[in-house]
Amino acid sequence: MTGKWQDEVTPQEWADWMQFARKISGARGLITSLGPSEYASQAIEKLLVQKKRPPHIESWLTTTIKNLYIDRFRHKNAFGGIHKANLDDEQWEYEMVKFAVSSPSLMIGQRDQIKRILELLTVKECELLVMATAGYDNHAIAEELGYATNKVVATRLRQISQKVQTLVEQEMIESFKNKGFKTD
Repeated sequence: MTGKWQDEVTPQEWADWMQFARKISGARGLITSLGPSEYASQAIEKLLVQKKRPPHIESWLTTTIKNLYIDRFRHKNAFGGIHKANLDDEQWEYEMVKFAVSSPSLMIGQRDQIKRILELLTVKECELLVMATAGYDNHAIAEELGYATNKVVATRLRQISQKVQTLVEQEMIESFKNKGFKTD
């Protein structure tokens, strides 16, 4: 077998995967400038260029489509009419922390510490924060990330917000100490 794995896939399998990808893309119920068919097509295109066949194609497609939506929302915010397409990674990180803290004034002078704060979050916490910052509602986040209910997501977001706020406050205190201020 010297051919690529894609050459061994039947046309029916490709059709089934495309149908599955369309179904998953349409289940999002999110409004973007791209329709579900575009997300499905992008996922299939990404599958076509994989060097190795993913062990579970449906799971791979689901994850890929979820990531396509997240990437899309990272570049264009779906709420408040605020357009974030031109934000760089540093600005995006600032928006995530600002969302979690809910107080931009608390973050004045903290831009240098934002990356360190986000590095202290788990991957799952960052995923939740990205989706919430991008405008996903708790129900959509629960579906995407496999939480039992939207109430669990709301609780986790409150916990993450508390964690980030504590980290921001600790960074601020540390900054004051480094500048010679007493913090007692």
